[in-house]
This record gives sequence, structure tokens and C-alpha cells, in this order.
Amino acid sequence: MQDFFDNAEPRLVAMLLVGLVVLIVGAEATYLVWPQFKKFQAQNTSHVLLESTVANSDSLSSQLINIDTEVKDLLRQLHGDMAQLPVKEMESSVIGRLQKVSWATNVELISVKPGSGGQIQNFRERLFQVKLRAGYHNFFEWLQTVNQELGYIVVKEFEITPNDPKSLSNPKLDLTLTLISYRIEKKNAS
Repeated sequence: MQDFFDNAEPRLVAMLLVGLVVLIVGAEATYLVWPQFKKFQAQNTSHVLLESTVANSDSLSSQLINIDTEVKDLLRQLHGDMAQLPVKEMESSVIGRLQKVSWATNVELISVKPGSGGQIQNFRERLFQVKLRAGYHNFFEWLQTVNQELGYIVVKEFEITPNDPKSLSNPKLDLTLTLISYRIEKKNAS
């Protein structure tokens, strides 16, 4: 080997030394640096994934809150917020709310007569015969407010007659409405 180095041109020896250095650096890079680089890359990917998960969890919690609110609104529309009340308490609560809405909208609530309706699938109808005296615009506002307050009530029948037919500007109207509330009929365990 000594003969080879003595007889070889210096340029060839320099190239061999450079090749040896490149080989050693390549081996170190392959066995020492490259695994560390891969490990760093995996940790960076995990870090980015965790950051996006944290960001999405905020939106996920807000989505869950929105969905929960929608479910509560739908349950209120279907059953009302008095679904768990006994029938007599539910009737008095509806009458109280109708009176409150009437006062707020300047409508005279003449009478409310609760009654029982038919059975429709799993639901039992609760009827309310309501008599009112109001101007047209006040009555319209009353209907909208009742829909907001008692969203689960449906107007089944109505009759409108003028109270004073001679009054042309905003005449008072006598109104008779049949409002229906639907409650889930609980089956008795036998």
C-alpha cells in the first residue's frame, strides 16, 4: 500500500482522501443525522396535528353548543317547555301566558276554555277555545307573540267578526280561536 502511495500521483491521492472523507461523512449522515432528522420531522408533524386538533376542538365545542341549542329549540317547538307538567298545571300555564301576551299586545282576552281533543298517534290534543277583542294589527301582533311564547300551539279554527261595523278606521274585531296543544300520551305499564 505504501508503494501505491509513493508511486501514485498526488492528485489521485487527494481524490482518494476526498472520497474517503465523503464516505465517512455519508456514513455519519446516514446512521447518525438522518434518523435524528426523521425523528424531528415526525415530532413536527405531531406538533402541527396537535395544534390543528386544539384549534378544531374549539370549533367542535361551539358546534356542540349550537347543536344542543337547536335540539332544545326543536324539543320546545314539539313539546313546549311545559311537557312534563300535569294537564291542569299545563292548562293554567297556557292561560297565564295567553293573558300575559294579551296585555303586552293590547288585546282584550275575553275567555279561555280548555278542553280535551282526540288522540293522534302518540299525541293527545288539548284544545283551548279563546275569545278575544282586538284591532287587526294588535291581533296580528298577538298571534306572532303567541307563536314565540307557545311555539307548539296550532290555530285549528278561527272566526272573525267586526265588533263595530260602522267604525272604518281600525275597527275592533271579535275573534274566536281554537288553539291546539299536542302532548305525548304516556302509556301505562301493565
